[in-house]
Amino acid sequence: MGEITADAWQKEIENARDSLRKRFPDLSCLRCGRDSFLVRMWPDESLVPGVASADDNRVVELVCENCGFQEKHVVRLLSAETAT
Repeated sequence: MGEITADAWQKEIENARDSLRKRFPDLSCLRCGRDSFLVRMWPDESLVPGVASADDNRVVELVCENCGFQEKHVVRLLSAETAT
């Protein structure tokens, strides 16, 4: 995977946040129900082939600020348009 600039990385994070808001407008922690999260994103090389590739393997993780519960989303799937 090639190098990515800080600005490009920040844009990817913002896009992932926007996708989360769009997909889950009433997002809350699956354990305690709070709605305040820390967000981080990184390339995850352990993803199943077909779910992501070496160049498209970002994962966004939400960490509940209240109880610490963590949940991860594959960015490529999170950002994909869903059939309704």
